[in-house]
Amino acid sequence: MRKLTRRATTFGLPLCALAGAAAGPAAHAQGKLIVRVATGTAPDHPENVGARKFGELLAASSKGQIEVQVHPSGELGSQRDFVEALRSGTLEVTMVTIGFFSAYDPLLNIFELPYLFRDGPHAFRVVDGPIGKQIAERVNKKNVHLMAYWEAGLRDITNNVRPIHEPADLKGLKIRVPEAKVSIDTFKAFGANASPLAYTELYMALRQGVYDGQENPPSNIYNSKLYEVQKYLSLSGHQFLVHMFMYSGPLWEKLSPENQKLIGDAAVQAGMFQRSYNDQQDEKLIVTLKQVGMKVNDVDKQAFMDKAKPLYAEYAKTYGPEAAKFIEEVQAVK
Repeated sequence: MRKLTRRATTFGLPLCALAGAAAGPAAHAQGKLIVRVATGTAPDHPENVGARKFGELLAASSKGQIEVQVHPSGELGSQRDFVEALRSGTLEVTMVTIGFFSAYDPLLNIFELPYLFRDGPHAFRVVDGPIGKQIAERVNKKNVHLMAYWEAGLRDITNNVRPIHEPADLKGLKIRVPEAKVSIDTFKAFGANASPLAYTELYMALRQGVYDGQENPPSNIYNSKLYEVQKYLSLSGHQFLVHMFMYSGPLWEKLSPENQKLIGDAAVQAGMFQRSYNDQQDEKLIVTLKQVGMKVNDVDKQAFMDKAKPLYAEYAKTYGPEAAKFIEEVQAVK
């Protein structure tokens, strides 16, 4: 069984200084500023636990003048809908992984190359430092405001056909992946039939047998009850993904400087909490998933890394010298 070495013991606060200056609240109800957070995950998922902590912190720091309303389980649409709503100013907050945002900035795909991050602490040393600031500068040009980096988790493979020990075991299997180019390319490199699908549609697609399997962190597998429709869990740990916790760009500009600071600070503090909570949950959930009937196995991780290696050169060539420089800098972070 793998030993999870993902928990960061300290967290930087690199994004507080990104708050700009403008005037006017985004939305009000009974004198309060209403901040809606939309997610596609189940209410008890770490994303939503963190979002509720964000609300608690803001309620306290604003003395009740800012109210956070969390909308889980795709109540307000898909992740793509959430990002578009942020960009148009019709939703305040959501979170998506860095690679998911590659639809707006293709170079961001490189930050989800398989095995790019050695573990969680390495990932957060990267995004809490100069590289994270550069990512924020790119993202903020697309009508959103990146407030903090949260944890999306270490991803593993599940399926209904057989245990996956090495890439060859994926041959012939249709695997659902997120709507991100790097995820599709990764599983094609591993030898699977990779097909993207919105996360909110995943459970039913697996139940109906449209897909043989999928890949997600244990928190997603458990909280969305994917264990009900998947038999095998193979601990590939092929990607550690980082969430960008973002506010609508147009609505951010309408906030007072005081509210910008309160909201930005709460986003970072809630992110610290969410990272730790997510890691603790994942460590426990692998055991829980065994208890509810999933067959859990380790994989030949080196074999997967060998299959992934050509993607690094391919992406450096596709996205140019800047991408190659980012990859080199990420790998150089101790």
